[in-house]
Amino acid sequence: MKYISILIILVLINLSCDSTQSDTIIDRPSVGVSYQKSKSNIELSKLDLNKLIAGDIILRRGDGPLSYHLSNTTKEAFTHCGIIVKTDSVWQVIHSLGGQTSKQEIDGVQISTLKHFIDYAADSLLYICRPIFVDSANIKVTERAKYYLSQKIPFDHGFSALTPDDFYCSELLYHIFKDINNQKNVFVIKKKHKAYMLMFSTFYKVNNFQKIIEIKPQILVGEQ
Repeated sequence: MKYISILIILVLINLSCDSTQSDTIIDRPSVGVSYQKSKSNIELSKLDLNKLIAGDIILRRGDGPLSYHLSNTTKEAFTHCGIIVKTDSVWQVIHSLGGQTSKQEIDGVQISTLKHFIDYAADSLLYICRPIFVDSANIKVTERAKYYLSQKIPFDHGFSALTPDDFYCSELLYHIFKDINNQKNVFVIKKKHKAYMLMFSTFYKVNNFQKIIEIKPQILVGEQ
């Protein structure tokens, strides 16, 4: 029974960090679910983008049943995260997704526009914060995010979180933070059914992160 619980948690994390369409999973033959596209109610033009700088962290909640169950398991509202960067005056997000719906999708660390990222934020729920736990954290986070993007790091379907060989969404940030912080961990880690989970409550620690933008933050259980 414990083994089944661990497996369920890993599957939920996998699918919540899956492709941009994976947050609206309905019925896909290969794993019993399929995908539909969804749009959030957040309008990019209404966000104060002047507040952003490269290296800020963005969190969103997926809108599908698996994201709901993952959130119910972790008791947190958010299910996906990434690093904001700017390229040729365009805001973008570097994040890790599992590309499983077609051969054309990238499986692992990739980059998308900020608009595309927030288009899939459920319940208009979005949170952007700034790392402050080391000097010049934003610059360092941006550099490491671009480095891992250039390395084409694949998605961590095994959820080991122990090596930089492959990453799921929050694992990418976990390793970036360790890289710039002398290998010291800043993530809140909790053990659930013998599985260790990287918690999004990490980003509400005011000594390590500064809130920049918060839209309808309905945190279920947070360690703020």
